[in-house]
Amino acid sequence: MTASYRFHGDLPNLLRRRWREFSPVMQEVTRSASIKDVLESFGLPHTEVGEILCNGLPVDFSWPVAEGQVFDILPVLPPWDVRSPSLLRPAPLSAVRFLADANVGRLARYLRLAGFDTLYDWRWDDDRIVAAVGRENRIVLSRDLGLLKRKQIDFGRCIRATEPAAQLREVLGLLGLAGEMHPFSRCLECNSPLQPVAKEAVLHRLEPLTKKYYDNFSRCPGCDRIYWPGSHREKMELLLGKRALP
Repeated sequence: MTASYRFHGDLPNLLRRRWREFSPVMQEVTRSASIKDVLESFGLPHTEVGEILCNGLPVDFSWPVAEGQVFDILPVLPPWDVRSPSLLRPAPLSAVRFLADANVGRLARYLRLAGFDTLYDWRWDDDRIVAAVGRENRIVLSRDLGLLKRKQIDFGRCIRATEPAAQLREVLGLLGLAGEMHPFSRCLECNSPLQPVAKEAVLHRLEPLTKKYYDNFSRCPGCDRIYWPGSHREKMELLLGKRALP
């Protein structure tokens, strides 16, 4: 006897190649396994699943697969409120914070530019990333399906877009975060919140034209970089449009 699996939205694109052409996917039930284990055997990370229906009824990741069952696997849909509990993720996040891996490094900088707390270090391997998530409960952003299958990662996103600006729009749209941006409030290099600083205190570090045309400055307490609303604002306007900025 078999169980049947219907994958909705763009989830079929994330399955192992051998399963992508089938709808529904039929598979023999040969052992005791949870629906989470079965889905990941198809190649689909649990982070990409928004709802699971078994014979039309919602179930969680621990649901045991049995012969004759019909599963509908639905993607995470926007706006995804990670701060509210759900059947699949009963322990919500207290805040929206990200961790980006080496596959989406430019996205990490853009999220910081928009004001979102985003950890990123291109040198970190999967074990280091998982350890950081365990300490700080962050949303993992990656294009690595293997990383997103790690059981320690409850919240994550396999980034579909390939161009960094489109990746930023993807994340903001999925999580409904356009209204929560605080542009120019974080250091692009080390992620620390910026602090206002008097122009006189940093005057000796400024180029002549910067001294002439700008009066508002911020300093990073982590790496001591100086920021002012020049090219960074222009870049953000190009990324998101002027109406998205304060």
